[in-house]
Amino acid sequence: MRLHRFIGEYNLNKDIIEIKDLDFIKQIKSVLRLELGDFLILCDGNGIEAKVEIIEINKGEIITQVIERTEKEQDLKKVSLYLSILKKENFELAVEKAVEIGVSEIIPIITERTIKLNLNEDRLRKIIREASEQSGRVYLPKLSPIMKFEDAILDGKKNEENIFFDIVDIKETVRGSFASAHSNSASIFIGPEGGFTEEENNFAKENNYEIQSLGKLTLRAETAAIIATYKVVNNL
Repeated sequence: MRLHRFIGEYNLNKDIIEIKDLDFIKQIKSVLRLELGDFLILCDGNGIEAKVEIIEINKGEIITQVIERTEKEQDLKKVSLYLSILKKENFELAVEKAVEIGVSEIIPIITERTIKLNLNEDRLRKIIREASEQSGRVYLPKLSPIMKFEDAILDGKKNEENIFFDIVDIKETVRGSFASAHSNSASIFIGPEGGFTEEENNFAKENNYEIQSLGKLTLRAETAAIIATYKVVNNL
């Protein structure tokens, strides 16, 4: 039986863990209808998870006892997704699915064609946490501050691979595959609706980014972000 997973700021080195997050308590009591003796998985978002048993249910807290704990290494390629800010629901969809696929970091960027310039970061962090719980992740992806395009390009060079996805002729791309199975980290760039400008494309080239296309069809930005993340995380 699949146990329900909750990611929070837990000290999983202790034997008794208190759940005080009111949203978690409501979900456990009213949605999942769990009772004394039922089990959960608690994660600290940094690689440690614990199977716990509910031993006490109160109005403002649920007390659990650790049955077993496990420390896991990050087994996916570290992928940083630099994504132009999109309309609310489109950006949220891209973030949710990228987290489920295995992205390590999401960096919202402002490009020349970006229209929306702000984000609800609290809501995005909630989406990231819930998507991580749903997909069984033990490491919580990071949501970084908004960056301007030029700064983001320079920041992305921290990773081994730098891939710039744009609406270009497939013949002009650097190579047919998107990512190397031999690298441990990659930065991928996805632009707004309409793509990057010629100047932005040239700036990426000047900084040794690999220019890649996702095919002959024109994709919505959120679709491109999902496909690109999947291919790079899985070295396709």
